[in-house]
Amino acid sequence: MDGATGEQGRCEMTMTPSTMARARAPSALVAIGLTVLAGLLYVLGYALSKSLVTGNGLSPLQVTFLRCAVILVVGMCAAAWPGSPLTWRRLMRPDKAWEQRAAAAALVASNALAVLAYALMPVTAASALGFTAPLMLTLLSGLLLRERVPSGRWLGTLLGFAGMLLIVRPSGEGSALGIAAAFGGAVTYTLYQVLIRRLRDAATTLDTILQVALVGVVLLVVPVAADWRPVSSGAAALVLLVTVVQTAALACIAAALHRGEASRLAPWQFSGLLWAMALDAVLLHAVPTYGGLVGGALVIGGGVLAQMAGRSRTAGAPSP
Repeated sequence: MDGATGEQGRCEMTMTPSTMARARAPSALVAIGLTVLAGLLYVLGYALSKSLVTGNGLSPLQVTFLRCAVILVVGMCAAAWPGSPLTWRRLMRPDKAWEQRAAAAALVASNALAVLAYALMPVTAASALGFTAPLMLTLLSGLLLRERVPSGRWLGTLLGFAGMLLIVRPSGEGSALGIAAAFGGAVTYTLYQVLIRRLRDAATTLDTILQVALVGVVLLVVPVAADWRPVSSGAAALVLLVTVVQTAALACIAAALHRGEASRLAPWQFSGLLWAMALDAVLLHAVPTYGGLVGGALVIGGGVLAQMAGRSRTAGAPSP
């Protein structure tokens, strides 16, 4: 075993930077694919959650609480199953517990603030403020994660942001509280992603999902109990579907951040807007505007530019 390990180490030391970059390429592509898929799943989850609120009379906090409760119950049942890799210690006392639960609390806070923002502002304006998160993620990736963020990656993120503005065309309406809530939601979602990236060696995607569920139940049980609304059988079935979709989205973004640099993936988060345009076209027969098509091209171009930024410098570096 020691000989094999030593041989592997010698192989890695003799690899040139360009060879190492090619070896990492499949992982980077997987990370991009997971980020784009997360965008689609988040759009679907939001549409289903909106149906629970507008069509079934549940509060947004109640929807979030029920989703977290379902995941937590499933996790506890799995922990009680003989031979399960998920143990009670892993659930209740995970590695770097404070950091994991801080990340979970940031995501729960982000969801609550986003709900408030959408309630107080037009959807387009709330979306525009919410999508400042990729910009902040690019900034914090350099400051907190010590990632090298070349100018091309910044340009890619700014292109994606410009494309987002063309797609959503914010009107500038909204109260000061709504603006603060939307911006706060973007800040807390950015912090969540930074923390997940930092925890990539200590917490798996499953750990992330379970800790979000645990923290969400603890934080929301009191306010939801104070404003509990009846849940019909149809609403319960829809809650289960929302849980599956949004948990898959959470798993995708967490897995992506385990595989790729946060600053490189940030512009691809704007792809959620492209999925929203596609769903509107299919379900509502809404024809995309010229500005929307140009914005979509900018989103894709920004993502590609951010992915390519810094690659040529790495490939041209001298061999060790």
